[in-house]
This record gives sequence, structure tokens and C-alpha cells, in this order.
Amino acid sequence: MTGERAPDVPVTGEQVRKRRRGVQLEAEIREAVFAELAEAGYRGLSMQGVARRAGTGKAPLYRRWPDKQQMLIDVLADKPPGREEEQVDTGQLRTDLIAILAQMSRAMAEPVGRSLYALIVEMVLQRDRHPRAAEAVIESLLEPRLDAISAALRRAARRGEIRPGAVTSLLAQAGPALVIHQQLHYGSPPSQAEITEIVDRVLLPALGAAAPA
Repeated sequence: MTGERAPDVPVTGEQVRKRRRGVQLEAEIREAVFAELAEAGYRGLSMQGVARRAGTGKAPLYRRWPDKQQMLIDVLADKPPGREEEQVDTGQLRTDLIAILAQMSRAMAEPVGRSLYALIVEMVLQRDRHPRAAEAVIESLLEPRLDAISAALRRAARRGEIRPGAVTSLLAQAGPALVIHQQLHYGSPPSQAEITEIVDRVLLPALGAAAPA
């Protein structure tokens, strides 16, 4: 009848899902990937699980990515953890190293951070099976830390705190390796006091730098 309102029709979850497109849907999918990693790790990560958590179907995922490996690679490239962290330059090697490792420790204390750093080990062990995913994980999670430490070492060498020959990739890896070991072995990242001990008793002596008395 003219002028009558059509009866209200309940909006189903499926209808709501279909209305989300573009940037909003992609953002929710990417957040779902991190949440699934935190809960299940890479081995348990699945397109179905991500779709369910994001409140969408699998089709939008498969339109973007052929498999979970490529999905992870793209998500890490688009939103690497720690991107918002401030660059550290305190003017002193010791405080630089403590600040950089403290940033790493704080990131690892978050649920997603715990899973992502555990993912480093998982990907290294499965590098032959998932070489592109392993490279993406290491590049996204480790290389920014190593770059920051290497930059701090070069600044220290220019200031005369350490000799230039001490600036090596091996020594740059030592601090992050100890932080990751603490997380994997004890289930929690090192405290501020433990980070200070790593710097004072391991890194500075290895670099030939003076540690505080």
C-alpha cells in the first residue's frame, strides 16, 4: 500500500560483513593476523582463522593473498612492530644501548610482541620450508634493532668511546640475542635492571668501552 513503511528487516552478521570494504576491512584483517599470531603462532595461523576473527569471509583474503605466507609478509611490511618508536640518540653509548634494548623489551612484553619474537625462532628453524616468510620476519623485527645498535656504535666510535674496529655486525647482534633468549627461556623479557646488566657486563666489555664502577 502506498505510504506504508516496509517492515524492518534484521541486519545479519553476513550483511554487515559485506558492507565493509577497502581501507577499513584491510585494517581489520591485518589486526586479525597479529591477533591470530599471538594466539596460535605461525603454525596455527590460517586464512580461515583470520577471516573469522576479522568478521569476514575467506574470499576477501584470497583476493589479496594466495596463502598465509604472503599474507604475513605483506602485513609485516605494512605495519612492522615498533614503527612508532622514537630514534635513540642520548649522546652516550651506554645509555643508547640501554634505551634501545629497553624498547625491544617493552615491545616483547605485549601479547603480539611475545608471539612475533617467538616467531623469529620458528621462522629460522623453518627457513628452508618458508624462506620468504622467514626473511620478512627477520627484516621486520630484528633488522631495525640491529640498525639502531649499529648506528649507536658508529656514533660512539666517532666520539672516541670505542675503537672503530669494535663496530661489527656480531657485536650488534649480541644485545638483541640476549633479550630474545631471556624471553624464550624464561617466558618474559628482561627487566630494566637485567638490561642494564647486559649492557654493563657483556656489551661494554666486549666493545672495549668503560663500564661504570
